[in-house]
Amino acid sequence: MALALLSLLLQATSPALDALELKAIAFRDALQQRHISREGLVLYRIDLRTIEADLERGTYPDLADGATFTGMAAASACGRASFESGPARREALADADRALAGLELLMAVTGRKGLLARAARRAPPPLGAPARRKWSPGGPGYEQFSFRGNVSMDQYANGLLPAVGLCAEHFPERARALVTAAAEHLLKYEMRLTDPDGEETRFGDLSPSSGFGFNSLAKLTGYGVFALAASLDSDPRWARKRDELRDRDKVPARAKRTNLRVFGITNHSNDLMAWNLYRVLIPLARRSGDPALADFLRGMDRAWRRVRRDENAYFTLVYCKLQPADCSDGLLDEVRDLLAAFPTNKRKTAPPAELAEVPRRLLPGRKWKRLARDVVPIQLRPVSSFEWKSSPYRLSGSVAPDIQYTGLDFLVAYWLYEEVTRTHPAQ
Repeated sequence: MALALLSLLLQATSPALDALELKAIAFRDALQQRHISREGLVLYRIDLRTIEADLERGTYPDLADGATFTGMAAASACGRASFESGPARREALADADRALAGLELLMAVTGRKGLLARAARRAPPPLGAPARRKWSPGGPGYEQFSFRGNVSMDQYANGLLPAVGLCAEHFPERARALVTAAAEHLLKYEMRLTDPDGEETRFGDLSPSSGFGFNSLAKLTGYGVFALAASLDSDPRWARKRDELRDRDKVPARAKRTNLRVFGITNHSNDLMAWNLYRVLIPLARRSGDPALADFLRGMDRAWRRVRRDENAYFTLVYCKLQPADCSDGLLDEVRDLLAAFPTNKRKTAPPAELAEVPRRLLPGRKWKRLARDVVPIQLRPVSSFEWKSSPYRLSGSVAPDIQYTGLDFLVAYWLYEEVTRTHPAQ
């Protein structure tokens, strides 16, 4: 209903920025009404036929990235609260409070300190869920819940660390508790995320040896946990481990290449992890005087050269926030135009017919998917759960009109755009 009303409002609105604000209001309303559980979990993929009953009964969907979306909701709301005032700031803090509660539940429900769940629900595991998804009963105090385990590093890089890094200013004790619990877990299990059954999760190695020492994203995630813990808590173990990772294991120095692109083939979700990590690590290093700052800046510069051609609004805005002197008015104009064209429909409907006319690339992409030769206009792309982690060259996507994603992707970019443009130096 909110998005239908938005379409009418946009038709009667001429200034571009007003239209962006109206779009943000509609997406936020839909997020709060249909995509957030009473516990604060962001349900980024819902079935419109059942969501009302699901919210009432707690039979939430089987989701793989609940911690990512819940953490990014908290982080973006805290970022908004840092530049807003009056009612808008109070609204942002209320949104952040709610999402932080969801992230805290995802950590508490596992019964293992510092271990996040991928998803949780106030009900038994979903019927027919494959064994590899590792649904389990909730831990002590959460017996009425079940949770999905086998968490991966991206739930920490995209969810936990941004939430802690951006919310520490407004919710210092809660941020401290979340990140020190994660640090305790990594110390206890030798830098490896470990499920309650004692098994290391599939993508949970955050040690310097992850991927034979080549997985920069995993190493930086582990480093980020201890760097944030050291900044928020006086326990000397956190600073000692951070310094060990930096000085002995050379994690920042050896982690400057965060993704690969070979003949145009890449994993765009890895880029999202990189930019969320830099969004946290670079400001933290600047505040704390961390000698790793120079390595982070070099890594970000490499990442920027790799993604610049993708016209990714979120990555551009993180870059502009961290390197304002290198952010031209032209870059911000590109972002504004992209957000203005951002589709209001987040249902899995068929894309516009014009997509079939887009020139194809000769070589397929990951998983042999056909890709466009150039960036596809955002209004033509198949719907995505989160635009900024998806290929901007994509041409295909499944159709299921009763399935709807949240507009959190628009909101995280729009609120960062508002922050950057209010502080951007005149060129």
